[in-house]
Amino acid sequence: MIRATQRSLFAAIIATIAITGATCAFIFNSAFAKKTIDYFSFGAAAFLMIEGLYKIRRYRNDPYFPAQLMRHVRIIIGTSVFSIHVMQYVYGV
Repeated sequence: MIRATQRSLFAAIIATIAITGATCAFIFNSAFAKKTIDYFSFGAAAFLMIEGLYKIRRYRNDPYFPAQLMRHVRIIIGTSVFSIHVMQYVYGV
């Protein structure tokens, strides 16, 4: 049997999920979301590239597989995300 406090907690969780979902749906259909996603993507891509380069330089003596390989993959992903968003910005997509 579910207690009253558990029911109220469950109702609060359901209400929070519903409010968050409605807010996300409203925000992501606006021009604000498109610009914000681009800025966050630029930041994430720059972080991936800078952090990967830093760790490769700092830990030169680590074996290539798997540590250095994964850092190179991180740099490649960051460069790809950065270039995709630059092209979207240039072409206004």
